Order: sequence, then C-alpha cells, then structure tokens
Amino acid sequence: MHRKITLGAAALTGLAALSFSLDMAIANPGGVPAVPLNNEQETADVATGASGFFSWHVDGLQFCYTLESRNLAVPAVAAHVHVAPRNVNGPVVIGLATGSGTSWTVSACTTPSLEVLEAIKANPRAYYVNVHTSLHPGGEIRGQLK
Repeated sequence: MHRKITLGAAALTGLAALSFSLDMAIANPGGVPAVPLNNEQETADVATGASGFFSWHVDGLQFCYTLESRNLAVPAVAAHVHVAPRNVNGPVVIGLATGSGTSWTVSACTTPSLEVLEAIKANPRAYYVNVHTSLHPGGEIRGQLK
C-alpha cells in the first residue's frame, strides 16, 4: 500500500533550510561562518572596491580554507593569516595560496606549527586574513577571523 504525502509551504521551507544547513556544514565542516574581506578593514587607505570571503576549519593538524577574492585592482601576489587585533597590522603566521587574475577562489590545506594551530583555535578573533597585491603590498582586502 502506498500513500501520497503532501507537504505544505512550512514543511518545504523547513526542508530548504535543512538543505542549506547541510550545504554549509559540508562546505565548512568546522561550522565557522565565512569571514567577509574588504578594503574597509585594511589599515591603509585602500578604495578599490575589491572584496572576498574566507572560511576555515581545522582538520587534524591541518588548517584548511577557502579563500575568495573578487575584483582586485591587479592580481594577488600573496595572502596570509596574520596575528593582530582589528585595525592593527601583525606578523604573518600562515601563508595561503592565491589564484590567478583579479577574481578567483582557492581551497587548500596547509600544516602550520601546532602552536599556531592551537592558538587560532583558542582565539580566532586575534587573527586576520588579507590578500596582497603589487599596488597594495600591505594588503588590498582584509577580514578578521571568527
């Protein structure tokens, strides 16, 4: 015996939300929200309108991430995780891969020191990501980790 099941709008909305939640969990297993990257967060006066996103999670001893940039003034020359609070420049603690051109997305994993990995897990807001270009060597877009 088969029965026809009809779902109302509320049930369909719930299923859509569940699907979105599952997609987010798969895309970012650590459950950390994506960090917006923009000019306004840089400490230098940068006004290119470039933007991006950074999501990350720890997988064993690896720092895994997706870094996206959009509309950089010129192609990226480097990207890093730095240690410093908002509005302050700090030293590089993890080098990140970049794509080619002015708009790209890169997903990768790297193995930083255990000390750095544990420190980021303990206090991610003490770290930021930025993307450097030849026109803006100090960074064109930046975002504080969450």
